[in-house]
Amino acid sequence: MTYSTEDFVRRAAGGILRGNKYRGKFVCLSCLVTMTLKRLHPGWRQSEIERAMDKVSQTPGAITYLPTCICALCQKTMPCLGLPIGEGGQREIPREAS
Repeated sequence: MTYSTEDFVRRAAGGILRGNKYRGKFVCLSCLVTMTLKRLHPGWRQSEIERAMDKVSQTPGAITYLPTCICALCQKTMPCLGLPIGEGGQREIPREAS
């Protein structure tokens, strides 16, 4: 099976968004591109990752796309991707009984 750049980027972005630091938060595409570049093999070009991230945002699948949201990393209002708690294999954080 052959994987596309989009497949690698989708998997890396999903891993970032499922991680402890960004679980339940939304991150802008620009910050996700930067983090994905760090996560993937150093042979990837930023332009490849940017194009693939645009495709991921157009067909987010399990990842949620918000056209305007405050990025959890840079705090700018931009288009963001995220996995709300309860989605993407994450269980909702239990609430304490009152």
